[in-house]
Amino acid sequence: MINNNISFWKRMSAFVLSALITATCIGCSPKVNPSSSDTASGAVSGTDVDSNSDSTESTDDTSSDAGESAADSSNDDSGSTGNTSTASKNNGGTATTSKNNSNGGSSTFKEPIYDLKGRTITIAWENAVPKASENNIFNESIKLTEEKYNCKFKFVQKSDYQGLYQTLINDHASGTSTYDVIALRGYDVYPNAANSGAVLELSKYYDFDNDPSWNTGIFKTVGKFKNKQYGMPYSPNEMGHGIWYNRALFRKYNVTDPWTYVNQDKWNWDTFRAVCKQLTNDTNGDGKPDDWAYTSEDPWLAFVSTNNASLLTTTASGAPKFSLNSANALNAIDFVKKLHADNTVPDGKELGAITSSPFNAMTTGHVAMFNYHARYGAVLLNYGIASSDIGWVYLPKGPAAKSYTTSTGTMPEMFVIPTAAKSPKELVAAVQDLAAYWDTSRKVQRKVTDKTDELYTALKTSLDSNAKKVLYYQAENPVFNYAASYNVGTILQNELWPAILGGKSAKQAVDTYASKIQKQITSVYNGTLVN
Repeated sequence: MINNNISFWKRMSAFVLSALITATCIGCSPKVNPSSSDTASGAVSGTDVDSNSDSTESTDDTSSDAGESAADSSNDDSGSTGNTSTASKNNGGTATTSKNNSNGGSSTFKEPIYDLKGRTITIAWENAVPKASENNIFNESIKLTEEKYNCKFKFVQKSDYQGLYQTLINDHASGTSTYDVIALRGYDVYPNAANSGAVLELSKYYDFDNDPSWNTGIFKTVGKFKNKQYGMPYSPNEMGHGIWYNRALFRKYNVTDPWTYVNQDKWNWDTFRAVCKQLTNDTNGDGKPDDWAYTSEDPWLAFVSTNNASLLTTTASGAPKFSLNSANALNAIDFVKKLHADNTVPDGKELGAITSSPFNAMTTGHVAMFNYHARYGAVLLNYGIASSDIGWVYLPKGPAAKSYTTSTGTMPEMFVIPTAAKSPKELVAAVQDLAAYWDTSRKVQRKVTDKTDELYTALKTSLDSNAKKVLYYQAENPVFNYAASYNVGTILQNELWPAILGGKSAKQAVDTYASKIQKQITSVYNGTLVN
C-alpha cells in the first residue's frame, strides 16, 4: 500500500561502463562448478561477507619511466601472502615462475617467462590510453609485465567499437593482424569471436587451467567457450550488481537502512517489498506517486538469481539450456510482478515523466533504489548526491536462496589475440600476465594498500565500508548473464515480460516463449546464427 492511501507498484580509471541487461545465468564460484548446477552460486549468507576480493586514435605508449625501479622478474611473486612462487632459469634461457596452487589445478604451476627482446605489443580498445603518470594498479601491472617479459605495451584508443570488431573479422579474412591484442566486450567473445575463428584458442599456448591466477573467482570460467580459453578478462570489479540507494529518501520516510536488515540476516524479498511500499509516496496529493521505490534497466531478471535460479543452465555436454521454467525462476518472476502490482516500480510512462533513462532515475531524487554495478556511484556523485547519502547493498534473498547474489549485467571486457598474431606463445604469456593484475598473490597487488580505491579512484568517497564488501565479494562470486551473448534480451524484454504484465502468469508466458528462446540460444552457440 502506497502512503497517503494510494493503492497497488553501464570510466574514471582505465575501464569502460557496460550497461546491458541486468540478469542472471550461470553462477561462477570458487566452490561450485557452474556448468553442473542449477544453483545461483556466489553469495554470502547473513553477515558472513568475504572482503578479500580483490574519437581519436592515439599512439602513446605506456613504457616504464626511466627513473622507476621495477622488480626483478625472478622475485615478482616472492613474499606473497597467498600463492607463493619462486623463479628459475631453464636451460633455454627462459625464466619460469612457480606458483603454489590452492584453487585447483596442479599443486605447483610453472609460469613460463619469455624474453620478448623489446617487442612492442599493440593493444586496441575503446578506453582511454593509460597515462604512465597515473598511480593505479593497472599501470603498476604494465610496468612489472614490461620488465618481466622485456616488452613494451602500446595502447590505441578506438572509439568506434563496431569498427574495431570488424577490423578483427576483416584481418582474419585477409590473414593479417592490425593489432597484437584487441579488447572485446564479453558477449562478443562468447560465442561470436570464438566461433568465427578470428581469435586464437589461447589454451593451445598457455596452461590457464592449472595457473592459480586463472583459477579464482570470475576468472575460472570467464573467457572460456566449450571448455577452451579464448579471452583474458582484465576488469573484474566492474561486474557484480547490487542495489544502490539514496539514504536521504530512506530518512525522509523513516525507512530502515538495508544494511540493518543484512546484519540481521533479514534482507529478503519480504522486507524488500515492505521497504518499497514505504518509499513510494504521493507528495502533492494528486493521487499519483511522486517518489518511487525502485527501478532498473531490467527490473525483473536480476531477481531470478536471488532465488537460486538462472536464465541458463548447461547440459552434460556443456551446451546452454534455457531455464526460466524452473520453479524458483517462476517464483522470482511472480515476485517482481507483485512489486508492479503494488505500484512501487514506475512504468515506462511514469519513469519518463521524471527522467529520460532508467540509468538516471536516482539522480532525480525521486527514485530511492537502482540496480547497477560499482561505477554507478560516480554517476550519483556527478549529479550532486552527497556521498554520505549513497549506499550500496546486495540484492535481497529469495525464499529458495541461502545467500546473497551479485547478478551481473554482462561478462567483463577481455583481451583476445587475432589468429594471425606473431609469436603467439610468447605473446599470450605476456598478455595474460598483464591481464592478471587482479591476482592478489602478485607483487603489483601487494604494492596497493586498497585495491578498490586504486581501481575506482572516483569512488573513494562514494563507497563506504559496507559497499566495499559488495565490491570485493562480487569480484570473486558473480552470477553471469549470457542473454546478450545469445541475443535473447529483446525477446525477454519486448515479448515475454509484457505478456506477464498483460495478465499471463509467469509459467504461461515462459512456456509460450521457451521454444523460441532456446532455438535462438542453440543457433548462436553452434555458430549458425550471428547474434
